[in-house]
Amino acid sequence: MNMNEIIPLIKQILLNPFVIGTAIVVILFMNFCCFVANYSKKPKKASKKKASAPAPAKKETPEEDASESSEIEE
Repeated sequence: MNMNEIIPLIKQILLNPFVIGTAIVVILFMNFCCFVANYSKKPKKASKKKASAPAPAKKETPEEDASESSEIEE
């Protein structure tokens, strides 16, 4: 076979619908495999918390107030 016979043969092979369909399926399958291999859940972004007002001071309960006042009286 010389080049004049090979070029039309290659053209017929590459333009065959089965070859084109197979190439598309293989490319899609390889892309899917790469996606699965590289897939990892991204961690949630830790948003910077804005500085909030400090927590209010703890209020004393009435029981604590009564016990303190009784100690002072004695």
